[in-house]
Amino acid sequence: MKATVVSPKELAGELLQLWSHLMRGSSQQMFAILGELDLTMTQMKTLGMLDDCVEEVSVKELSERLGLSLPATSRTVDGLLRRGLLSRHEDLEDRRIKRVRLTDAGREMVQRMVTTRLQGLESYAVTLSDDQRAALMAALVELPHKKDHA
Repeated sequence: MKATVVSPKELAGELLQLWSHLMRGSSQQMFAILGELDLTMTQMKTLGMLDDCVEEVSVKELSERLGLSLPATSRTVDGLLRRGLLSRHEDLEDRRIKRVRLTDAGREMVQRMVTTRLQGLESYAVTLSDDQRAALMAALVELPHKKDHA
């Protein structure tokens, strides 16, 4: 079978359509869990970002990673601290620096969100034929997409 040449723009368009379809299918469940957990999108993004971190990070570094101002990040961190989802302490070498990390409760919250997304993807996978699932799996295993930790 000869490979068809596809431009990056064409592929990006197809990926966007697939992504939109997948998000439409799981957004209702995700918004429901966000409402149930009383999380804002920024808080959810913060939890996800910290879940990706192997080590604790400074609030300043977190703000840079999130693309938020330092005051906005501090407010988000404070809200998550009050709920017991993060822990914060002074840096051992520079007491002006505050470092944060997820607590066990924070990791559980992230896992609930991941589980909700996974259920949405499973709902999509059920609609595919055996051949479509096999073809998609064969394509995906060849692509770089595994989670790297910072």
